[in-house]
Amino acid sequence: MKGRNRSVAAKMAVRLLIWAVGITLCMGVVSYYHTLKDIKHQYAENCHMRMLINYEYARRVLSDVYVQVTNNVYYIENTLDKTESHIDAMARIVGTGNRVTSCGMNFIKSYYPEKGEKYCPFAWRNPNNPNEILTEIKGDKHFDYLNTKWFKSVIEGDTCLWSEPFYDGYDNTTELAAYMVPIHDKTGRPVAVLGADVSLEWLTSKMAETDSAYNAHAPQAVKMMGLKAQSFIINYDGTFITHQESEQRLEGVFYNYVLGDKLGQQTKLEKKMKAGLLSENEANESYKFNGERCYFFYTPLKYTHWMMVTVVPCQTIDMIGVMYALRIMAFGMIAMLILVAVAYVTMRKRRY
Repeated sequence: MKGRNRSVAAKMAVRLLIWAVGITLCMGVVSYYHTLKDIKHQYAENCHMRMLINYEYARRVLSDVYVQVTNNVYYIENTLDKTESHIDAMARIVGTGNRVTSCGMNFIKSYYPEKGEKYCPFAWRNPNNPNEILTEIKGDKHFDYLNTKWFKSVIEGDTCLWSEPFYDGYDNTTELAAYMVPIHDKTGRPVAVLGADVSLEWLTSKMAETDSAYNAHAPQAVKMMGLKAQSFIINYDGTFITHQESEQRLEGVFYNYVLGDKLGQQTKLEKKMKAGLLSENEANESYKFNGERCYFFYTPLKYTHWMMVTVVPCQTIDMIGVMYALRIMAFGMIAMLILVAVAYVTMRKRRY
């Protein structure tokens, strides 16, 4: 009789176990599809906040450059008659912090006749020894800045602005962007452009640090799949200002790597970004970026023609949804196994 009870109990336990597995799988599938939308929006909100934190960091870098430059404007404008002090002011701006790579002041044509048509005191950080500040007086033998667009824009518009990214005139390989301020004489006339250069490679490395910090806190399954979010600063025309691959900076175009699912989707995105709009409802639309399906989070950088973009692989969010469902399935399976075990023991003790 004991053997019969044991056999019946075992058969019933197997049937209960099969039902338990089926119910648990159904729970996992239902929970995954019913909670995926909420998980998407919750994670999209986290990614949006992360993008804004990167934005604030980039703004702080640009603001530091602004402060380094503007703190010296009053002194420079009041010592225009002391040309020997200009080179020291340039060196001081470069040496104040690690944000500025080089600094120069380009004067209007023949402002100092004895110096020639073009006159530019210039200082830069020695690339082989960052603690050393080098200086030079540039004159007629150097580049013709008088006819450049940026020089005319600042002088004629009498306004401060960030330049378009450009290559360093010394090595033609280092990517830079400059914050430019007009310098006025005692009559209020703009007579020079004071510009401080920021290395785009340095800015890229700082953006990569923040990305690494966030990616390090991603779920282990996401890390194992090699899924990483990336942040870029791009120009409104899509040109990469920061990028981990140096050959992409100032050469690659963000929009060339984007592909939409629907007709006109990519064009619509491009128009919104070029108009300097903030992204919204990011998890509602996905795009292919470099062949991988991703969500985009973006915002314009104030006082520049730049935009911050964070690209997040869709699989990152899908994996979080899967992990959430697996967690529910694990708890459900444990509960079911306990129920089956209790039923098995109870049936064994009873006689039929």
